[in-house]
Amino acid sequence: MNILASSAGRRAKVIDYFRQTLGVQDSIIAADCDINAPALYFADDYEIIPRIDDPNYLDKLIEVCQKHHIDAVFSLIDPELEVLAKNKEKFEEINVTLILSPLEMIVKSFDKQKTYDYLSDVGVPSVPTYSSIEEVIQQLEFGRICFPLVIKPGKGSASIGIQTVHNLDDLNFIFSKENGLIIQPYYKHKEFGVDTYVDMITGELTDIFIKEKVKMRSGETDKSVSVNNLDIVDLVKNFVEKTDFIGPLDLDIFEYADSYYISEINPRFGGGYPHAYEMGSNFPQYIINNVSGKSNKSFSEYQYDQGYTLLKYDEVILKKFL
Repeated sequence: MNILASSAGRRAKVIDYFRQTLGVQDSIIAADCDINAPALYFADDYEIIPRIDDPNYLDKLIEVCQKHHIDAVFSLIDPELEVLAKNKEKFEEINVTLILSPLEMIVKSFDKQKTYDYLSDVGVPSVPTYSSIEEVIQQLEFGRICFPLVIKPGKGSASIGIQTVHNLDDLNFIFSKENGLIIQPYYKHKEFGVDTYVDMITGELTDIFIKEKVKMRSGETDKSVSVNNLDIVDLVKNFVEKTDFIGPLDLDIFEYADSYYISEINPRFGGGYPHAYEMGSNFPQYIINNVSGKSNKSFSEYQYDQGYTLLKYDEVILKKFL
């Protein structure tokens, strides 16, 4: 089996985990638009492809799939997921499986207002999200929310552009200067990253790894501690049963007043996934099974111990480009 990791970037560990899991005759191929992307050099082979907004991007990616006899493709960045999902049929024509959720789910996950509206409609607790000052003032008057409030881009990622406000004047000032913002109550008493795998054949929950986020860096989990929490498990089970997300997922969950709420859905490998893999949650193996036509066992109980801390550190690669 040959698997292609597109937009590999800095995610060298994910590439390495596939290399460890695949057989001797199998390959993990990495692709990126930047020859300086470190993860390229952890794969069995790599390709430089155009940016996803380049008109030649899709043709080149399909060409790479045919050249390396690729069986499955997954992406490590959000913007590429929607592009791939919209062109699913083109990959099916060359017998390539896309490791991603349906287009409808991807679109909902990238817009925080749509995420909240959707989860509310299907009965999954999520952080209340508002797109207008008028809505917020009404909720404040009813006593349903209170300051501090969080302002963030409605379609942002990696914690970019997030601001906390403590009064209505600041809220009005910030909201009047930018478009496309959303407002949420500050529910961040504790924050958890939940690496989730939903079987691509059965649609059932296969595995779940819960980590409490201790420190963030550039929008990714830098330090985290493994946690066993049955309330979060119940929330994730409810989420999986009522939505159509499949494959590897990264869920951000907040604890507030002894309750748990989904904050964001990332329908891909999360930046904190190495913690899950090192504790036994082998998503590459689940993917290999699914691409081979085999379903994975449904989740029954934790397969890891709590209290283990993941500490990230920097490594370097020295390359000479001719």
